[in-house]
Amino acid sequence: MGQKTALGSLLKAIGNSGQGKVVPGWGAVPVMTVIGLLLLVFLVIILQIYNQSLLLQGFSVDFN
Repeated sequence: MGQKTALGSLLKAIGNSGQGKVVPGWGAVPVMTVIGLLLLVFLVIILQIYNQSLLLQGFSVDFN
C-alpha cells in the first residue's frame, strides 16, 4: 500500500469532486457547434485558396 500524503489527499479531492454530476440541459453544445462550424468554414476557405478555386487579388499561391 502506498504512502498517504497531504498533496495526494488534496489532488484526490479535486479530481473526484465532480464525479457523477451532470449539468442538466444542453450545456456547452451550442458553443462547441459554433466553434466547429467556424473551423469548418475556415478549412474550406483555406482549401479553396490552395486549389485556386477561390482567387484573391494580389495573392498568388506558389509553393515551389
